[in-house]
Amino acid sequence: MLEGRYVRNQETLTDQDQNKLLASSVAIVGCGGLGGYIAEELARIGVRRLVLIDGDRLEVSNLNRQIMATEESIGLWKVEAARDRLQKVNSEVKVDIIKEWFEEERGTDFFNEVDLVFDALDSLATRVVLERVCHQLKLPLVFASIAGWYGQIGVSLPGDFSVLRLYGHGERGVESKWGNPAFTPAVLASLSVAEGVKLLIGSIPALRRAWLQVDLLTMEFERFELPSIEP
Repeated sequence: MLEGRYVRNQETLTDQDQNKLLASSVAIVGCGGLGGYIAEELARIGVRRLVLIDGDRLEVSNLNRQIMATEESIGLWKVEAARDRLQKVNSEVKVDIIKEWFEEERGTDFFNEVDLVFDALDSLATRVVLERVCHQLKLPLVFASIAGWYGQIGVSLPGDFSVLRLYGHGERGVESKWGNPAFTPAVLASLSVAEGVKLLIGSIPALRRAWLQVDLLTMEFERFELPSIEP
């Protein structure tokens, strides 16, 4: 371990908290705008193992917002570009990559020995499936979505089915129409990591059975309650 790597965490996280992070394993489903920032922040804060799941390659249109995208990495698998960058950020983090799209029947394989899952997908239908798999495996899920100036974030613990209640059975989010500037995924990823760190260190997340609506155009953040339902 590089001496002093986590010294600036110490006023916020106790030594016990940091040790929990250093022993934790996290999966990120989707390594684009949201997922890339989430992965980098988790690597910097000291999560021991990251499992990156994405079946796409980098393209020119990703350069405006995806932290893993550079002019030199165009054409690479997103998870490979992410692994290469993260190893330069923190070589002590173990990065496992899966160059596939998430599939329900592969959930057990994808999330082997994982403590927490981050949903950074853009398909509403797949989000619902991912939540169902996480609940079956008794895994907490942090989910976020982005579109233009706007975003949403929440936490779903086993049995909550918050994603199902919020997104229903839609096919694709409005980001396909509105696009995403660089700042929106960065903000929502940071909020996601803050909730994820709470879960990993044993603190209570603020957004269980709730979601935070983020409007970066008016700089308004509003929290809404979301009662749990049965699937």
